[in-house]
Amino acid sequence: MQTSNLFITFSNIKGVSLPPRKEYALNENDIIIYTIYLPNFIAFSPYLSNFLNNNELNRADRFYSEKDKNRFIICRSILKFVIAAFTNLDAKNISLDYRPNKKPYLDSHPWFCFNISHSEDIAVIAISKSEVGIDIEHISDNFDFTTLLSAIFNEKEISAIQNANNKKLAFYTSWTRKEAFVKALGKGIDDEFKNFPCLDGHHNLNSKLIKTSEYWQVNSFEIAQNYIGAIAYNKDANPKNIEMFNMPSTMDSLLELIKYKV
Repeated sequence: MQTSNLFITFSNIKGVSLPPRKEYALNENDIIIYTIYLPNFIAFSPYLSNFLNNNELNRADRFYSEKDKNRFIICRSILKFVIAAFTNLDAKNISLDYRPNKKPYLDSHPWFCFNISHSEDIAVIAISKSEVGIDIEHISDNFDFTTLLSAIFNEKEISAIQNANNKKLAFYTSWTRKEAFVKALGKGIDDEFKNFPCLDGHHNLNSKLIKTSEYWQVNSFEIAQNYIGAIAYNKDANPKNIEMFNMPSTMDSLLELIKYKV
């Protein structure tokens, strides 16, 4: 039986301010995470919507709540800014395509891989030259996760969560690891979700499960107080260089830092 290797661990990834750059380059072993504090940009949603095409504007209008609409506009426009910075495309003219699993991709630049996640007030964008998946969750005090355990985790994982000092953190850590991995693989949350590992250490997987024989890694990391994240990526012989940058809090700073000319 052909197997794939997966290594899961915690990582000390810390967000720093986004430095100004004259040029943006993405090397083979780079993974860059951009964190967005959504409340900083709500007032700019009308301006940011100028960077969305008609399909994206129609999608934004279909959101029932204003909060969800603003979140989509902010995340999609800033994603376009990031793509523009690394590809020299015009942000307004960037159009994303979708795989059968609804994962977006850039058909004109297939080497540019990205993934997005959001929860409450924070969103993240991960970019790489190989498939990458990212998930973040806000650790909610009011959410009863115990009823979900048997549907998501196997017995060993449930035991690890129930015996953890911080059970809620253990649950969210385990959940984000599974979701980041399936997003990197381009899979959805389906009946096989329970079969993907989430505990620390090395795991051997049946390649039929993930349709690949590659070596993968999942790193958990803290984003902010009461937020936990995980990033999953294909790992070859060379270690990945993972950086995390906090997006600036004003539109002028954001546009200046990515060198976008309005």
